[in-house]
Amino acid sequence: MRVLVMTTPDPSHLPPLAPVAWALRAAGHEVLVAGQPDSAESARTTGLSMVVFGEPFDTEQLVLNSLAPGKRPLESRPGSAPGTAPPVKGGFGGVWIERARAMAGEYLAFARDYRPDLVLCDPLDYSGLVIGGVLGIPVVHHRWGVDPVGTPRIPAAREELAGFCRTLGLETLPDPAVVLDPCPAALQLPGIRPGTPVRYVPFNGSGAMPDWVRAEWGAPRTTTTRRVVVSLGRRTLAYHGVPFVRALLHALAGVPDVELIATVGAEHRAAVGPVPAQVRMLDPFPLHAVLGSCDAIVTHGGSATTMTATLHGVPQLALPQMADCFAHGERLAACGAGISLATVAEQDDPAVLRASLSLLLDDPSYAAGASRLRADMERMPSPAEVVPELERLAGKASSASF
Repeated sequence: MRVLVMTTPDPSHLPPLAPVAWALRAAGHEVLVAGQPDSAESARTTGLSMVVFGEPFDTEQLVLNSLAPGKRPLESRPGSAPGTAPPVKGGFGGVWIERARAMAGEYLAFARDYRPDLVLCDPLDYSGLVIGGVLGIPVVHHRWGVDPVGTPRIPAAREELAGFCRTLGLETLPDPAVVLDPCPAALQLPGIRPGTPVRYVPFNGSGAMPDWVRAEWGAPRTTTTRRVVVSLGRRTLAYHGVPFVRALLHALAGVPDVELIATVGAEHRAAVGPVPAQVRMLDPFPLHAVLGSCDAIVTHGGSATTMTATLHGVPQLALPQMADCFAHGERLAACGAGISLATVAEQDDPAVLRASLSLLLDDPSYAAGASRLRADMERMPSPAEVVPELERLAGKASSASF
């Protein structure tokens, strides 16, 4: 069968779909990505072919334009706190509704020629739902993790795209036929529409394994120093986050018997400046290669980082700045697998940061909570195991006319 993979124009939105796309390819199916130029490099690193439409969207610049001068996202959105829906990229998902309106026509014209049997898309790509509805083919949404904005946003998208859908002959924007969910049920938002479980497989781009990671393979740890990774995503620093990261590294270095491995790209290290001896600043690398030797991780609450750490049973200290990061932090805390500091006052207080990391390391209940989530995740079916269900889904619609 032919599978059309569709993604909103943000480089981080395609990689979570890659393992299912690989499984479909390995099963002998044709897989093709469609999207704007922003996703081209992500598609290349996944090894998938892509058809590019339109102009670059540049979500990073969109966010930067929305920030107060010199302020990181959390500081620019003082209402961002647990239980709220902080604005994100044009209104917590609203910008992607506009993208669907702008791009669905081009995508639909291509899909009529390509004749896919199945559409696989990220949870904010509503143009995929339009294509599926018009062409009568099933659409599969693939969540990234905790989902406060994908499935819950569909009713708003349906309302806002009602007129557009009618021009295409659709009574309404359809629901996805299947929602693949890599998030363990205990970690997912309570009350959300249940999805089809699929085990999370880490993928954040390809590249050479760092030499220092290779040197540790097969060598047992001989130190009692506790290893903590500090990984705040590629954009925290870019979004006026240098002062925040600098203060954070200096604060956490005050926790006794801790080794900090901080993913700070070379382009930011000079601005961050000298750090304590306990801190190693390294270029971003595949986190799954080292998390097995870690006692905790400090994150921004991004889905890829959160899910990768969950897969390895590592307790997490979340410092969310925007978007679904707040929900990941809240749910980790609710599951007893982490701590979330979601206000500027908490994140900027060195004493609170040190106390939170110390609690995470010293209280065994957090490691136990993280282990429970890991066990839940390991019991979920692999991407290869969900392929037969997707094949059956496409088979039911194979008689649809285009």
